[in-house]
Amino acid sequence: MATTGLDAAPESNDRQLDRAVLVVVKTLTRVAWMIPWPVWNAVSFIGGIVSMLSKRRHVVLANVRHARADEPPARIIAWYIGAQQIATHLRAVVGTLRAGFRLPDTMDHLILAGIEGVRPHLGQRGVIIVAPHAGPYTMLGLMGRRWLAEQGFSGELAIVARMFRPFRSGALMEWFMDYFTRAGITVISVHEPPQIMAKRLKNVLENNGIVVLLVDEPTPTPSAVVPFFDSAIKMPLGPVRLARATGSVIVPTIASYEPGHKMKITLATPLSPDGPVKEEMHRLAGALEMLVSQNLNQWAMLTPIWIDEKPGTPAPPQGHSYADLHLHTQGSDGLLHAEEWIDAARDGAIRVIAVTDHDHIETVRDWKRRDPEGTRHVIPGVELSARGRIVHLGVLFPGEVPPSLPRPGTPLLDLVRWARGVDDSIVVLVHPLPFLWRRQLRGMARAGLLPDAIEARFPFSGNRAATIERVAREYGLALLGGSDAHLTPGQIGGHATLFPGETVEDLVVALRGRRTRAVTLPRPGRIPKGVYAMQSVYSWLLPFRAVPGVPAVRGQLLRRARVAAQRGGRRKAVRSPRGHRMRGEVQVS
Repeated sequence: MATTGLDAAPESNDRQLDRAVLVVVKTLTRVAWMIPWPVWNAVSFIGGIVSMLSKRRHVVLANVRHARADEPPARIIAWYIGAQQIATHLRAVVGTLRAGFRLPDTMDHLILAGIEGVRPHLGQRGVIIVAPHAGPYTMLGLMGRRWLAEQGFSGELAIVARMFRPFRSGALMEWFMDYFTRAGITVISVHEPPQIMAKRLKNVLENNGIVVLLVDEPTPTPSAVVPFFDSAIKMPLGPVRLARATGSVIVPTIASYEPGHKMKITLATPLSPDGPVKEEMHRLAGALEMLVSQNLNQWAMLTPIWIDEKPGTPAPPQGHSYADLHLHTQGSDGLLHAEEWIDAARDGAIRVIAVTDHDHIETVRDWKRRDPEGTRHVIPGVELSARGRIVHLGVLFPGEVPPSLPRPGTPLLDLVRWARGVDDSIVVLVHPLPFLWRRQLRGMARAGLLPDAIEARFPFSGNRAATIERVAREYGLALLGGSDAHLTPGQIGGHATLFPGETVEDLVVALRGRRTRAVTLPRPGRIPKGVYAMQSVYSWLLPFRAVPGVPAVRGQLLRRARVAAQRGGRRKAVRSPRGHRMRGEVQVS
């Protein structure tokens, strides 16, 4: 297929930009190596103090407050510890650049503590290293690989990584992964689909290799809430599941800087998880808690992780739960993978979700097939485009999932008739359009094809919510709230459905019994307008995805919108006051 000049120009520009960036970063690696480490050490410390004058201090001070809850330090001491934590992060960035030019010798620069407890397992069974973001944590792989090779260990070393800035995109990430690969390390992105990631890691461990996981930051993979210091954090279930599946040992580990430009890796006693997953997760968290407590000034965790630090979602009435039954993925015009909604739901106190991509059900169908246990609180659904394309009908499939869908543009009543032919389906009039929705309901009532439910609270429902709720009662429809989330995990549950119980089955019973309520919940942050614009173009191009060149444009829009949405959420997130009463809430006895 020929490439037009218009298509070629952006690609050529991107390649030129990548080459320029790589030249700059390679120059920086040389400069970073030439400048003595004591100078970088001082620069990092000054940077840590300056950063404590920014909003970043709230995150690090929360770390200190929780970790020293038993003996709270004086305010000036807490500030000093926080400055050291940020300085450690800066040292890790500089150290990574320096290592990109030349790795330091392990003999002179690496201290290994606790290796005797791990040595009997090396090459004999899989070893899972779990560590927090502390000290020179990138050296867990780079220096560890060098030391292992010197000891005669020839197995594979794999690292699951979420790239820290500025390595999260483009040529910088490619450079980062390339030089780790040249160092003999397998780098696996945390954003890979969980099933693919698990298969790759399992292969490494079954071949008696080593896997390194950083586990003190939320990831898109399945996680659990575990006690940590005086609060709780989310930790991935992967280490325990992998250890149980492969017979591997788990080694809690922490990296730290030591005097004299030395780096230390402290290995705790290996754990062989053979008890319940929840119990083993708590043991693992306890071991990491002790390591972090001993190296608090080097715990470079600069993103919010504490469960009680998240903006408060009002607790549902006793015996009730929240559901968000209107979410989109990259299967149609959303920015997220389906799996990313699971952790977002936990963060937002959402018990049940429904994935309702536009005129597409394969994404959620495949997800349910691949991970039936992990998706037991996920309802497959679809948002069908009726004639005129501006009217949409939602259909949920808690039972049978249909093998195919009607063509987009099918008349609304014909869509309802089709949905009624699918066993146990639930028909929803989603985000009812101003001035048109009443007429639609009258027509559906005359045809005996009323939906089961109507969304009363959704983005831009505004003052219409009360009117929709009143009309829904007249027609005997269940009330739903849906976030219609396309952009970021933080959108989930902004508008939600309150129901008695906590399972999909409970929700279906409540919906058919007209005992659901639509509510609006406080959510943090704002999404930049540019993200909405990019996602809109991404969505408008969906019907033309078979046209040459369109998939590449949509892919570029998707990447840029995801990065902008994540950056905007971090920059503009604000704390909602605790005890905020949710709009539309009804007291349930």
